Amino acid sequence: MMAQLYAVYCFQAKGTVQWIAGMSRNTKGTSRRSRGLRSGSTGRAGSAIPIDARLKRQFQRRLLNWYREYGRDLPWRRTTDPYKILVSEVMLQQTQVDRVIPKYHEFLSRYPTVRDLAAADPEEVRQTWYPLGYNIRPYRLHSIACETVARYGGEIPREPEQLQSLKGIGRYTAGAVRSFAFNEDAPILDTNVMRVLHRVFIGHGDPRAFKGRLWQMSEALIPKGKGYDFNQAIMDFGAMVCTARNPYCLLCPMREFCRAYPVSSSPVRRRDHE
Repeated sequence: MMAQLYAVYCFQAKGTVQWIAGMSRNTKGTSRRSRGLRSGSTGRAGSAIPIDARLKRQFQRRLLNWYREYGRDLPWRRTTDPYKILVSEVMLQQTQVDRVIPKYHEFLSRYPTVRDLAAADPEEVRQTWYPLGYNIRPYRLHSIACETVARYGGEIPREPEQLQSLKGIGRYTAGAVRSFAFNEDAPILDTNVMRVLHRVFIGHGDPRAFKGRLWQMSEALIPKGKGYDFNQAIMDFGAMVCTARNPYCLLCPMREFCRAYPVSSSPVRRRDHE
């Protein structure tokens, strides 16, 4: 019944902040530490990775302090509208922030609500999306809008099972919507977050081999009631400090206990949400 309703509805509708100057000038070298994993943990991809309680608090405190001073002012951080946050998350997939900002404003000016997007012609939506690329994304977003109107009356759901039941929304996007729109302590794991957690707490091997454990770690590290700030902070930290190439290790507030310090650069893909 829902699938028929969705099809009918869509058929009808078709008719870097400059943080370096303010960072500490202390560039004294720090040797790689064995801290981060508790004694006896191997840190292999298939093993548990418990986090030392003291280190967990240090990481949380330093990350949130850094974010308060250097976090980016981005337009989607000025709203808690789940639809607008969803639009920004889909746009940011494989696309740099500075390219997304003007298109985000234009897109929402044209389609300010879920219902407006669902009622639009998919080809028109694709043209509005240009030139962000990865052109499956506007069709996917339009499909999500149609399904949201058909199944949930035009309201983006907040439950993770309902969010992930919408075709095109995976675990990362569901976590981002829950965290940034509904202020829940929901974990996220995009490329930036994965890189930060892997370097600081594991420090060896391919991060993708630890993906399941990194999801667990992402959830365990969130301070109670601070999921919004923590998740925004760790994404900014990965984009601005713990970068894929040429990370600012000497200025990093985590260098004292980072298990990968100092990091040698290696090419990786840009943001991969799902």
